Amino acid sequence: MDRGYAPLAGVRVADFSVHAAGPFAGMILASLGADVIKIESAARLDITRRPHAMYGKPPSSFEQVNAGKRSVTLNLKEPRALELAYDLVRISDVALENFRPGVMDRLGLGYPQLREIKPDIIMVSLSSNGQTGPEARYAGYAPMFAALGGLGYMTGYADGPPVELRHAMDHTGGMMAAFAAVAALCAHRSHQIGQRADVAVRDIATAFMGHTLMDTAMNDRSAARLGNRDDAMAPHGVFPCQGDDAWVTIAVASDAEWQSLKDALGSPAWADADDYGDAYLRWQNQDALEQQLSQWTATRTAAEVTGLLQAAGVAAFPSLSADALMDDPHLAERNAFPLSIHPVKGEQRAVAPPWRFSATPTEPLRWTPDLGEHNREVFCGLLGMDEAELTALQDARIVW
Repeated sequence: MDRGYAPLAGVRVADFSVHAAGPFAGMILASLGADVIKIESAARLDITRRPHAMYGKPPSSFEQVNAGKRSVTLNLKEPRALELAYDLVRISDVALENFRPGVMDRLGLGYPQLREIKPDIIMVSLSSNGQTGPEARYAGYAPMFAALGGLGYMTGYADGPPVELRHAMDHTGGMMAAFAAVAALCAHRSHQIGQRADVAVRDIATAFMGHTLMDTAMNDRSAARLGNRDDAMAPHGVFPCQGDDAWVTIAVASDAEWQSLKDALGSPAWADADDYGDAYLRWQNQDALEQQLSQWTATRTAAEVTGLLQAAGVAAFPSLSADALMDDPHLAERNAFPLSIHPVKGEQRAVAPPWRFSATPTEPLRWTPDLGEHNREVFCGLLGMDEAELTALQDARIVW
């Protein structure tokens, strides 16, 4: 299929972002067909490009969040490099960044500066706490996002501390930043305006707290940490199975599903006890219920439990490790891990975006780029620079 029909074909993104959340946003836009140019530098490598302290090679996370992009190198402390960054913004529709508020301004790349260069530029700024407010310039990394937004306090077991979410918050922030970019592109198409999208991961976590905030406002009560349990459904949890560190998730939402679960279990006498006579009683007696159910699941593999319960109409799935995900037949049929082929590096599995369009391709367009892999392609091709000048700029460590 012609990739010219991709949803964001013709859109160009100047991607100044680093680490995980911002680059993930750029990867999503690239997978939708945008030409995403990652602007980085050997003077200060993206932390995910640096060799891992333990393994000695760059983390695999860089490969995942930068797939499908082009890479150019600019030492932005040099005036000529800054001019070239401006030239890239002039031919771009979106500028993406996720530095602490104020950093882009100090570099000369803040929204006011970019708007002077290209009045209709869309700038997506992803940060921990947003561009305004008394804590806007506080440092923040993934474990803090859910903590600040209240979501971390709700996560964990009732007798333990909050469990702060990590990569999930980075990637959720990146998805929301990509969503904001697409929304701003729609506004540009309709109204020919540019704007800045201020996306705070802290705000995203708080948005996920809506039901508990409403419960506090309406019923004057604070929700508690529930572990794997639900505030109404029972059984609802993760249960041990045969095998090394093997688990299955089971959730029962109604009396009809409870009856189906009992049938799948072979109608054991314990399941007919008065303690489990209705949904409220099952919820009240979860400790005993989970113990009985665990004894049954522990004698079977996660696949066997899933097959039996799904055939009965009960929600159940294994808790899959990364190895199991790669071998999962359902994901294989949906091409969740497409094969990417590089002329030098060979074959590498990629992670497909979590959507499927019937008429437009959305797979990553290119292999994850090497540092500065597309310098000549972008500077000499898109910007029309003479190759002798590019060589001189590289020797002077300006394009570097």
